[in-house]
Amino acid sequence: MIRNGLPETPPTRLPDPAPPIAHEEGPLATGERFRPFALAAITVALVALCVVLALPLLPAITWGIALAVLAWPLHTWVRKRLFAHRTGAALLTSVVVTAAIVLPSVFVANQVAREAASAADQVREDQAKGTLSARVAAVPGMSGVLEWVDRAEIDLNAEAQRIVRASLGNGLALAEGSLMAVFQAVIALFILFYALRDRTELLAAVRRLLPLRKPEAERLFDGANDSVFANLYATLVTSAIDGIGTGLMFCAVGLPAPVTWGVVTFVLSFVPILGTYIVWMPAAAYLALSGNWGGAVAMVAFGVASWVVVDNFVYVRVAGQRMHLHEVPALIAFLGGLALFGASGVILGPAILAVTVALLEVWHARATSTELPATGEAGKPEIGRG
Repeated sequence: MIRNGLPETPPTRLPDPAPPIAHEEGPLATGERFRPFALAAITVALVALCVVLALPLLPAITWGIALAVLAWPLHTWVRKRLFAHRTGAALLTSVVVTAAIVLPSVFVANQVAREAASAADQVREDQAKGTLSARVAAVPGMSGVLEWVDRAEIDLNAEAQRIVRASLGNGLALAEGSLMAVFQAVIALFILFYALRDRTELLAAVRRLLPLRKPEAERLFDGANDSVFANLYATLVTSAIDGIGTGLMFCAVGLPAPVTWGVVTFVLSFVPILGTYIVWMPAAAYLALSGNWGGAVAMVAFGVASWVVVDNFVYVRVAGQRMHLHEVPALIAFLGGLALFGASGVILGPAILAVTVALLEVWHARATSTELPATGEAGKPEIGRG
């Protein structure tokens, strides 16, 4: 355009201002990078807190689940034959299990208390008459022991009386322990009922939390189940036979406190490697020293028969092809479980070992790209407790 004879210069157009640069916050500013770690820390803390909450009830939880494993065949039979409804079947099974535990326990506890009271009265009478040392001296082979006691200036009568007073003075502690045992038993029966009724849902929930494929998770469940069944159920049956047989033998040969020694035999039979010989061998020796050779031979015959028939044949028949741990790791797991968990270690020790073995088999199968061996077939020695 020309204005006043001169060309008009178009106005200079300033460039548009640059759009503002969007400021993006990095992962450090937003905390995105640390959120998984925070979530993991919170989860670990809450899981640890749940474990702490459950620790006081560990015996009840352990025995409730163990009883559910043992009672599952009975529960299955009840559902098929009597109650199709799972709640009714679980209730009936729980009642039967409770009766099977409580009734014999009350009878045995009553008999043991009577025998203990009778023994305490006898010790008191002997101490009052000063005849305890005379009774011991009457046993063949004990004269040397009494001479050593006399040289050591030990008053045998006074020591026996002190032991009796100490044992009778623990009544309050025994009562407090009994109340806690009753409380734990009630919780265990509560867990038993729901473990029977909701077994499928509980196993499915645990399986979802495990970082394992379904066959691998089933292998873990089978390992724990077989540990309880073979190492608790079969041992319970054979220990009961050993305990009852020992009590009857004590009655037959005229030894004192047959119920007490039957209970002792029952408890000792639970411990791997240990067994009835800890009771019947000293009893046979006492009978032989007392001149009762017939009773001593009968006691030895009973012990050998118990080892051959009960601890091997009966155990194999009851446990079937289920898992049985070798004596050495079983002893370590049993005693270690007792040391860590108390009475619950009877179950938890072997179960932890069994689950560990199952996990090692899972890792071996993954490393070698092989299938897991069938449960109850791989790595199982010939079972038996002798």
